[in-house]
Formats: sequence, C-alpha cells, structure tokens
Amino acid sequence: MPAAAILAPAAQRGRIVGTVMTGLLLGILLSRVVSGFVAEHFGWRTMYVTAAAAIALTGLAAWRGLPRFRPTTQLAYGALMHSLLVLWRRHAALRRAAWAQGLLSVGFSAFWSTLAVMLHASFHLGSAAAGAFGLAGAAGALAAPLAGRLADRKGPERVMRLGAGLAALSFALLGLAVLLPATAQLALIALAAAGFDFGIQAALVAHQTQVYGIEPAARSRLNALLFTGVFIGMATGAALGSLALAQWGWTGVIALATAASLTALLVRLTQRTGTA
Repeated sequence: MPAAAILAPAAQRGRIVGTVMTGLLLGILLSRVVSGFVAEHFGWRTMYVTAAAAIALTGLAAWRGLPRFRPTTQLAYGALMHSLLVLWRRHAALRRAAWAQGLLSVGFSAFWSTLAVMLHASFHLGSAAAGAFGLAGAAGALAAPLAGRLADRKGPERVMRLGAGLAALSFALLGLAVLLPATAQLALIALAAAGFDFGIQAALVAHQTQVYGIEPAARSRLNALLFTGVFIGMATGAALGSLALAQWGWTGVIALATAASLTALLVRLTQRTGTA
C-alpha cells in the first residue's frame, strides 16, 4: 500500500489506494470461500500448502513486476524502529486513525472468527457454507475504490465517519435475526456482512489516504503503525469474540461488534481542536 501511495499523484491517491485495496480485501474475503471448500473436501493441510505456493508466486511476481524504489531514509534499523515511537507521539491524526480502525477490526474479527461455530451449532452448516458468506463480504469490499474517490473529493474524515456508522448499523441489525425464521436469518447475516465490510473497508481506505499524507517520507512507517492497530484489533476481536460466544452466545458477539464500531465512530466524531 505505501508503494501505491508513492506512485500515485497526490490528487488521485485515494482512488488508487482504494483500487489496490480492492484486490487485497477481495483476497482476504474470498480466501474464506476457497479455504472452506478446500478444507471440507481435501483437508486443512492442503489449504496451507496451497497458500504457501500462492505466496511464493506472489513474491516472484512482485520481484519481476514492481518498479525499483529509492529509499526515503538512510537511518539504521534501530533508529528506524525508534522513529516509530517518535511518529506515534508527533501525529495525533495517526493515533486517532489507528484507534478507530483498530476498534472496527475488533468487530470485523469477532464476527468472522465465530461465524463458522455459530452456523454449525445453529444451522448445522459446514465450513464450506461458512466460507461462502465471504462472497457477501467481498461485495462490500468493492466499496474501496468508491471510498477512495470520495476521500479525494470530500475529504477522508467524512468517509471515515460514514464507514464507521455503516459498520455499527450493520452489526446492530444482526440483533434482529432471532426474530426471523431460519432462512431469513441467513439472508440477514449475508446482508449485514456486505454492509459492515463495506463500511470497514471504506473507513480503512480513508484512514490510509489521510495517514499517507501526514509525512510522505515516512509512509511505510506510518503504514506499519496504522496496521499495528488493525492487527491488534483483529487479534483482540478473535479472542473477545470467542469468549462472548462461549458466555453469551451469538447475541454477545453481535453486542461486542456493535459496541466496538460505535466506539470507533465516537473516536472519529470527537475531533480535537489544534491536533494534527
């Protein structure tokens, strides 16, 4: 992603970052479909071997196809790592982006990490069926280019708030599933998955567009800090989602995801005067 931001003209950075993010997000979400099918028919070890081969081919393609980049800094590795702390302290916008996107990732991971267990327990569906819900999420991922264009035209802040609000609304709607028959529940889950994936990915593209413009010479390090927040959120969401499912069932997972998304929206709404 930092490479895409470096190659993109400033006025089109949001659109180009959004386009590249589409490929990344479709890969993440469609991998659920592929892995569910492969695991059910050929075993989970086959999926790991396939993934290793795919990564090797991706590395070869990147080596052959990506242009050469000149380093933007000559700092030694230790100094680079220390500069991450400096950047974190210096830029309030970076901290808010990492917090907000990390909270959205809590809800995202809590849902996807527990979905297969819930579907098996409540609907007697296997891993292939659970993975198929990734198709709904993939539809949401197509929001990335649109979000990038909106961020270029209207500014990233509005897109961040709309994305967080849509995620919170989509998760909250899942609370109505218990009032519906089984078929309608599954349809609502698919619809909500498309909705919150749309919102979360739109917010991510907007956050990246904003963060990459903070300090161009440090885009890779800024990206590292932003995604540290994302992956901490992912890991936390998986852990808390499992606990919520064990203690309070699927309703607990939905409550967790909704609360995390609303908190992310609150972070974006509480703009402090005089911060970077």
